[in-house]
Amino acid sequence: MNLKYIDPSYTIRSMPATARDSAFCLLLGQYAVHAGMSGRTDMIVSVWRGEFTHVPILAAVSRRKQVNPGGWLWCAVLSSTGQPAMM
Repeated sequence: MNLKYIDPSYTIRSMPATARDSAFCLLLGQYAVHAGMSGRTDMIVSVWRGEFTHVPILAAVSRRKQVNPGGWLWCAVLSSTGQPAMM
């Protein structure tokens, strides 16, 4: 088995992880290890409706997610990063 550790705090956010980030990543890792040790492959671990679940990779990448440029999520990204709304 080849196991690699990647610090998600810098990979995902380019800043140190908060306590919530660390706890969430710990749980994702635990569920992924349990899945791998039970022989599950070709899947990812995700949260759906508040529950950790195994999602087949083909289902996870079957369509692209879209972000509404006028929605709250993108507005929060612009606000937190200081990016202009139009580039």
